[in-house]
Amino acid sequence: MNNIITATQNSALVNKLTDADQNSLTGEKTITLAKQHILKNGWVLLRGFNTNLNEFSALLQQFCQQLTFDPAREFADKSSQKVNAGKESVGLHIENGNTPLPPEYVAFYSAKSAKSGSQTTVCDGRELYKNMPIELQEKWRQKVTVSRTLPEHLWRKYVVDQHPNVSTASDVKEKHLADFIAVNPNQRGSINSDGSLDYELDIQPCLLNESAGQSNELAFANAILGPSFNYKKPTYTFADSTPVSDLIIKQTIDLAEKCTHEVNWQDGDVVLIDNKRVLHGRRAITGELADRQLYIAMGS
Repeated sequence: MNNIITATQNSALVNKLTDADQNSLTGEKTITLAKQHILKNGWVLLRGFNTNLNEFSALLQQFCQQLTFDPAREFADKSSQKVNAGKESVGLHIENGNTPLPPEYVAFYSAKSAKSGSQTTVCDGRELYKNMPIELQEKWRQKVTVSRTLPEHLWRKYVVDQHPNVSTASDVKEKHLADFIAVNPNQRGSINSDGSLDYELDIQPCLLNESAGQSNELAFANAILGPSFNYKKPTYTFADSTPVSDLIIKQTIDLAEKCTHEVNWQDGDVVLIDNKRVLHGRRAITGELADRQLYIAMGS
């Protein structure tokens, strides 16, 4: 698959940039090509550029007007966060898929790439949905309720990110949480005596991107197959009140694997993903965590 933009010609499958744009991650030609790739395939790998955190942040600002953050992650700078999800493999998911406002784009920057393992996996949710038998498509076209308990420090950080009138977690009052809950009729929550939040959200597992130039095809795009590294594992229930069973999840994972591609990271690589179309995950890390330095930024 021709999903690579590189500053140097190292393969018949890459796009050679003009001299003026070489090594410029945010050059006009680079951005244009990246947007074309994302529109066509849902993701793109940029390789061989002079990349650092500042350039990485500047790149995402070409795609997003507002950034989104994960309250469980550590900040690398004001625009990006560090990725640390242990060494085990990570299932396919969209970023912030169990929240009411998943970002439109997610980007990864590999400042230091692992010597072995840790490939990022990408799977086009449109292709996955097309390959499902009709019965499975019908199941996933139902709404799904996500239920989980969030520790106090995490839901407070999330409210800070979303509420215009608070700037620190200590400023968050129950009123601010109620304001946030009221914004979306598909979410519900109640605070427990220990300060944790019992939270429910109704999601649509298959999404249709109505942006200009996008296909009208449904994409399987959610976090149901994915990790719960920083959170308690949620439960998922279909709109017909039946649980999302392990059998249905395994059937979907097996189908997804057939249309999953691996990104074998090199130092300085950046991957941009349409987060409402393409799922991503990770193969297991076989070396030391210290051998890998990966950053994430996301927004809409």
